[in-house]
Amino acid sequence: MAFFNIEQLGEIVHPNISATQCDTLAEYCIVALENETHKSGCILKVLGDHQNEYELIWSKEVKKGGYQEPKKIVEKAAEAISFFLVRECTEYTVVMESKIGTGVDFWLSYDELHELYDPLNFLQARIEISGIKTESKSNKAMKRQTSKKKQMNRSDSSNLPAYVSIVEIATPKAIFSKK
Repeated sequence: MAFFNIEQLGEIVHPNISATQCDTLAEYCIVALENETHKSGCILKVLGDHQNEYELIWSKEVKKGGYQEPKKIVEKAAEAISFFLVRECTEYTVVMESKIGTGVDFWLSYDELHELYDPLNFLQARIEISGIKTESKSNKAMKRQTSKKKQMNRSDSSNLPAYVSIVEIATPKAIFSKK
């Protein structure tokens, strides 16, 4: 079984995303998982286009005083897990946050070592990410995926491949798929 060391998030994203930002997202992810009583070694089930299971590991003890807003904790944890899934399930890496109104959260690029990487035209794909603390009858991950795919229509004129990542923390599970 493959694993994801949450504390090493900064090693798998494009250098345009700072190590500090990655460390913060990693801490959010650890807090979110621990708030749901998960411990290092818990299993993330990935559904969608790339079905797999990953062991989530961490050793850091996070001071939780700065992590109190439940919605923000879940949102940022979903980003951390989705950054990992982009790397595992596509040939891209997260390169840049998008602006509000584009219908996506982040732009993706080939890694700088990839043969198709072009520093003058490095936006190669896009992703919309959503987090759910606990799935319910009225808040299903599959339903959220459908609505997020529609939201991405705003940036369809880019003609770039599009991905959706829905992360549910309580299980934990993710649905990762191409639009």
